[in-house]
Amino acid sequence: MHGLQPGSRVAYLGQAAYAQYTAAPALHTYALPDAISNEAAAAGLLQGLTAITLIREAHHVKKGDWVLVPAAAGGMGLWLCQLLKAIGAHTIATASTAEKREKAKQAGAEVALEYADVMGKEAFVAKVKELTGGEGVAVVFDGVGKSTFDSSLECVARKGSMISYGNASGAVDPLAISRLSAKNVRLMRPTLFNFIATRKEFETFTKDLFDILAGKDFDLSIHKTYALKDVAQAQQDLEGRKTTGKLLLKP
Repeated sequence: MHGLQPGSRVAYLGQAAYAQYTAAPALHTYALPDAISNEAAAAGLLQGLTAITLIREAHHVKKGDWVLVPAAAGGMGLWLCQLLKAIGAHTIATASTAEKREKAKQAGAEVALEYADVMGKEAFVAKVKELTGGEGVAVVFDGVGKSTFDSSLECVARKGSMISYGNASGAVDPLAISRLSAKNVRLMRPTLFNFIATRKEFETFTKDLFDILAGKDFDLSIHKTYALKDVAQAQQDLEGRKTTGKLLLKP
């Protein structure tokens, strides 16, 4: 099925991955090219496909666009910063520490700011407007949720997009949809699997992803590889914000 052969090295998207063995759905299983290591595939498939579909499907980013990326030093944030730089977009990153802000800049962000709850919402929005010539950003890719949603929405330009794809700080409060009409803002809550629901969609984006990784110019930013028996420690490190980039488990 789908050209998969017994004995092939594969990467897949599915559940129950905290295990030595698991059943993989054929729809979202892809034979790995020789140029892609097991580690690169494990680190890159989920977040890589999410990042690619966000910038191509949720809001098609073009060269020269200004983009705001909260939590830019996390796994998804670093993916977005690198891909957006490759497109030629201008990225404004936010992160909680100077070290993380510097990491976002190394990944491709042009500017890195503290969060709005530290700078103050008005000062944060004013700074983003200043950087963008008074217009605001073409799109916000916000995976943080509750604590950043309002300030992010204020930063969106007329006819721009607010893409809320995660709830790291909690669920976003109920929104009066009339708030969007002031600037004709598009609001979207996308999920990866609705962008790769068909085999053709999955294969198209996965091929693009592995072509990027095979180019050797992409930093997957693997924080640490944990033995499967240490999965509890990996979870604690993740929840305690002791990590940047991607964590891997090895059976």
